[in-house]
Amino acid sequence: MRVMPSQQLGRLGNTIAPMPNNLLITGESGVGKTTVLAASVELLKPPKMSGFLSPRLSDDGSDPGWRIIGFGGVSRLVAHPSIRGRHRLGLLGVDLELLNECVATESETFETADLVVIDETGIMGGWSRSFKEFVNNALDSFVPVIAIVRQKKGEYSDQVKLRDDVNMLEVTAANRNTIRRDIIRWVEALEL
Repeated sequence: MRVMPSQQLGRLGNTIAPMPNNLLITGESGVGKTTVLAASVELLKPPKMSGFLSPRLSDDGSDPGWRIIGFGGVSRLVAHPSIRGRHRLGLLGVDLELLNECVATESETFETADLVVIDETGIMGGWSRSFKEFVNNALDSFVPVIAIVRQKKGEYSDQVKLRDDVNMLEVTAANRNTIRRDIIRWVEALEL
């Protein structure tokens, strides 16, 4: 893993070592990682994307939980107090079948995509074998990947962060309004 300061991202294409196709975005819970990623993707507008975003239902906690929004059309609540089942994130039930359905849909298209977006490699994804296969296959491919990865320790997210073919950016309260420029520069340096 290469942790890249923002000012180095623009020069990656001029280094002797090949630039990894994988960019991991990390940061504290609630700092705005998904917002930054969604805004970056919106500005980039790659013609063919695979993967998914998982925005919070509300930033103020008035409606706790997350949606999953797959670029292939799968979109519903994935974590919410109203969801019943054995997989739980605190008070939130997790719809693992929905996560697997979204992953199956996105797995069909990622090899022909211009960009793969994965939000987030964390606890929920660690419960799903198909999610881990999707993430590993995407990171191993030649298709550029931007993935949010859990900052706190976690068995699967730690494995992803330790790969030697990734760059990592940390979203903070101080840089969350400007870091999307670094993400866009990183993608543009790949010359999609």
